[in-house]
Amino acid sequence: MSELELLAAQRAFARVASALEETEPVVPLAAWLREDRGISAPLRMQIYTHAYFERIHGVLREDFPRLHAALGDAGFHDLAKLYLMAHPPCSFSLRFAGAGLPAFLAEPAAELFRERWPFAVDLATLEWQIADLFDAADGPIVTRESLARVGPEHWDTLSFQLTHAARILALDWSFASPEPVSRATRVLVYRRAERVHQRELSVLEAQALELVRQGHSFGSICAALAERLHEPGAVELVVELLERWLADELFSALSLGAPSAT
Repeated sequence: MSELELLAAQRAFARVASALEETEPVVPLAAWLREDRGISAPLRMQIYTHAYFERIHGVLREDFPRLHAALGDAGFHDLAKLYLMAHPPCSFSLRFAGAGLPAFLAEPAAELFRERWPFAVDLATLEWQIADLFDAADGPIVTRESLARVGPEHWDTLSFQLTHAARILALDWSFASPEPVSRATRVLVYRRAERVHQRELSVLEAQALELVRQGHSFGSICAALAERLHEPGAVELVVELLERWLADELFSALSLGAPSAT
């Protein structure tokens, strides 16, 4: 088959797919498809036409399992169909099929879904971050042993860099229990040992991690928490948090400032 013949065949095949609901297809299906194993040409064409949506629909179900469970089969099917109509995939990889779903749920076109499931935007945001972090870029990890080699004179100006596989989400809904709860919360999503984890943060831990993300030093974080706590235990609290963050493998690098004066 020549290139022109192939192009003509592809265009005709596309016209058949788009006119599948018509009583008389614009091109006789027998010209392009044979009947085989008891499956008629029109039925084979229907399978082909719907397979693209069903494949992406299946990927979305896998990436957003709790959203699918909350909306139910029918509701999630309608959401997926509307989403794909408004935002057809532009990547060759199914890996990114659901990347725009959280933002789409916040658009006017998805208002009916938000009215019925007001937590849908936050839940989709959380689940996409979990899916996205699974194959986030690898990088070095700061260990407790590497931190132990830092001299005490550097601790006041010591700062940390979060890994690419750690993100802090600000949500209006909590999903810590089986049923969504309307409550402002901060959620840490991170990957450790090839698994993605999530946990809600206390107010103080969320504030401390935000200071870390902004590049504040250990000394300035301790001072900020001491001011908010109105008590002298801030250093011990930050050290306790630091131990947990190291165990969660949240840091990719250390930055040592000028040694503190002695």
